[in-house]
Amino acid sequence: MPDWINTPAAVYPSSSYITYVGYGADRDSAEIKALQGIASVFGQSIKSDSESSQRMIQAKSEGKIATTNISSFNQNILRSVDVNNLIGVEIKEFWFDGTSSWYAIAVLDKSKAFDIYNDMIKKNAAAISTILENNADDLNSFDGYAAYDFAEDIAVENENHLKKISVIKPDSVSTVKSYCVSSKELHAKKIEIAKNIPICISVENDVDGKLTSAFSESTASLGFRSTDDKSARYILSATVHLERSDTSDGKTTRCRYNISTYILDFETNQQLAPFTATGREGHISYEEAKNRAIKSAEAKIRKDFKKSFSDYLKTIVVE
Repeated sequence: MPDWINTPAAVYPSSSYITYVGYGADRDSAEIKALQGIASVFGQSIKSDSESSQRMIQAKSEGKIATTNISSFNQNILRSVDVNNLIGVEIKEFWFDGTSSWYAIAVLDKSKAFDIYNDMIKKNAAAISTILENNADDLNSFDGYAAYDFAEDIAVENENHLKKISVIKPDSVSTVKSYCVSSKELHAKKIEIAKNIPICISVENDVDGKLTSAFSESTASLGFRSTDDKSARYILSATVHLERSDTSDGKTTRCRYNISTYILDFETNQQLAPFTATGREGHISYEEAKNRAIKSAEAKIRKDFKKSFSDYLKTIVVE
């Protein structure tokens, strides 16, 4: 049995390396366990629950945001271990005991990994600076909001890299941290921008203002300010159609609702963030079926429109 199995530090000194030995019934399972062990050193879950936004994925593919090549690992491994925990990691050696067990040692070269994370942080810091400078002239707009939202995402990425450095080379954290813009500060600025962006809510065929209120709450939950001022740059224009139908036996009546929405940007004359919702409710009386339909529509606006609008904001191209 090789020395690295029982005493990894004898082969890979802890002053220069972080190691983890995994074992299993086959070579692949031993490799995955070794890599999972390295991931656990960073105090993070084996597989990240949050996926990168499409905007972040696109920016990385275009080289605007720092990333690194980990193509040496197969897809089975990438499905099992958080990609961000594989930076600078190599499977150095395998060993089979001749009967039933495979062993693998995952090795992270501290110096090499530090250089990678340090370079990534600096590149991302430069990207944040460029994004904020490019959008400084039109801050109180969806584009200005998106710029700070994207900058916040990049800052979170850098803060995660900094956490890795705190494990790899803790003495260098304070120096590298000077490049990191605070994600909390960027988030606060983003919310401040949102408060300076009034959105006029206009709902055709609203019932007692209930749907207007639901739209207002949805936009307010993202930080934006609703208004009755029709001279606002952004007008949320919604149309509600209610349609009655009765069962053939006359015992039940139904109310179907259709909601169609977009936000008009008067400055560019573009229709943004389109949203539709439909549903149907029934009762023995049409008035009660209608009330239930309105309640259902309110719930969809508060939940589904909010998500749809939030998703749209994250699709805005930021340069």
